[in-house]
Amino acid sequence: MKLLLWHWGRRGGGPMYTYEMAKAMAALPSLEVYLSLSRQSELWRASQDLGLPGWDVDTYTDHFSALRACLRLPRLRSSFGRYLRRENFDWVCTTMTHLWDNFMLGQVRASGARRLLVLHDALLHPGERDLVRARLLRRETRSADAVVTLSNYVRDQAVKHFGLAPGSIQVIPHGPFFYGKPSLEPRSMPRKRPLRVLFFGRILTYKGLDLLLEAMNLLRLEQPRLELVVAGQGRLTQSQTAALDNLGATVINRWLAAEEVSRIIQHGDILVAPYTSSSQSGVLPLAYAHALPVVATPVGGLREQVLDGQTGLLARGVNAPALAEAIARLAGDPELYGRLSAGAMRYVAQSVAWPLLAGQMVDCMREWKPA
Repeated sequence: MKLLLWHWGRRGGGPMYTYEMAKAMAALPSLEVYLSLSRQSELWRASQDLGLPGWDVDTYTDHFSALRACLRLPRLRSSFGRYLRRENFDWVCTTMTHLWDNFMLGQVRASGARRLLVLHDALLHPGERDLVRARLLRRETRSADAVVTLSNYVRDQAVKHFGLAPGSIQVIPHGPFFYGKPSLEPRSMPRKRPLRVLFFGRILTYKGLDLLLEAMNLLRLEQPRLELVVAGQGRLTQSQTAALDNLGATVINRWLAAEEVSRIIQHGDILVAPYTSSSQSGVLPLAYAHALPVVATPVGGLREQVLDGQTGLLARGVNAPALAEAIARLAGDPELYGRLSAGAMRYVAQSVAWPLLAGQMVDCMREWKPA
């Protein structure tokens, strides 16, 4: 099988997912793997080190250059089409959607290749929704020959909102991103310093920072050893800034370079995902790869990623008292902490190891039959 992994995004989960999947697929027999990436991707050089053939493009670096780059789309579309026809791929796999994808879909179809879409989100997140992007996402999803989702939750959304047949969608869970080396041993709860509660990732409304701040305030008297760390890019409101100051939190409010991520994750002791909605999260398997137990709200795909009592704890509800209760339960039980840390490592090794996920992805394409 001759396969092109295609993603032109620059930062975040898309480039990292593509890199890890390419690395795992390159080791599989009877598979020729090619890459099409943005040269502006933060992982472009690391991806080149994989030694895979491909076709890379210049996209943009900011909003102004993105506007100028749009003028190149007709020429880029023609060049991409010629490349696809020349290489005669069996499959083109879109590892994560990108705004430019819809301009290129006709070229993929004309080349004779089938297309697999890895659908991370069936619906745009609250605060990110707009009619144009929603229509583009719907068109890109419905035009795919095969669809993979990272959770059953997103599969059900795709069935409901895009009219896809349940049997046409394969669920392959999110793998762990390795920024640095994974942990080799389970963690023990620290005894001679405060316990660091980590909120990690982009600061957006649905990520629930306000919920976590309220929960931490409830815990101040009962759990004085807790220390909050907030790391990620996003706009903090005045009330959030005041609450963080009042809690004495450590705040790293900017985009985090890839080389910083592992250090920050290792610095934490408990990862808290206080989301108010979620398809699934790439942050959770990242935490698991560093043997970091998780406390999360029971929303969306998080209920599938957090094995309650095995890799982390699910709060009993999406509210501050329930979240505070789950954090306090973990913070007060060193034996439970060690058990969850070991469970997180097992989950990474046995359930979401990239070679396993890559094999499932290839099986999905090999076993595909026209509807």
